[in-house]
Amino acid sequence: MPLIYPSITITISNTKALSVPLTAEQLRGIFEQCDKNGDGRLDRAELKEAFKKLGAMIPSWRAARGLHHADLNGDGYIDEEEMTDLVNYALRLGYTVK
Repeated sequence: MPLIYPSITITISNTKALSVPLTAEQLRGIFEQCDKNGDGRLDRAELKEAFKKLGAMIPSWRAARGLHHADLNGDGYIDEEEMTDLVNYALRLGYTVK
């Protein structure tokens, strides 16, 4: 509902911005982008960067939790075989498009 004054137009709206959840493919892409050394796996620092990009409040904690949930062989890295578990973990957290 615009209010019009001489030389001023103000639009008042009650709409909220929509939060669209990231898809599994989008999350996988973000994680893959954070593989800085290109070795095909993510270490804790790379996971921290990924969760920072996703908007985590405490990325280092979220990276540790991601490792806990997805690092099935306990080597301290998320490899291609474990990536689906990491993506599913991130999906449950409900990250959205910014």
